[in-house]
Amino acid sequence: MKPADDHWPATLQRVVASLEFRLTDARGLTPTMGLEPRFRMEALPALIQTAVHAAMEVDRWVAGDGPEAKIDREAIVARKSLVRALAAEPPGSGRSPFTDGYAAAYRLQLARAIWSLIADHPRRRLEDLAGSRETNAAA
Repeated sequence: MKPADDHWPATLQRVVASLEFRLTDARGLTPTMGLEPRFRMEALPALIQTAVHAAMEVDRWVAGDGPEAKIDREAIVARKSLVRALAAEPPGSGRSPFTDGYAAAYRLQLARAIWSLIADHPRRRLEDLAGSRETNAAA
């Protein structure tokens, strides 16, 4: 890691903290979860937009929908725990501190997973991840 890139772990933590987790299908046998930014992406710097798209792509990989990437098992377990916690909440009840704890744990693991994938060259790797997300969305 170059000294100029030492801000990336903190930046990634801020990026994943800005994501909202929502169940996309709670009725099936295995509930599914999606991510969306809590803010308008157009107002952000381009590199942060790229980091958000990369985070969404890595989340897809953690969910098991991506290529054979080296994703830490702790990230997979944290995501599954969060999905189960979200599915267990009564409809319309709002988020509980219990679920917020699972969300915080997954955010930490997601930021670590992203960093492990981009650490050798952050800007280029983020652009690659974001590009693969756009390619998958178009398909």
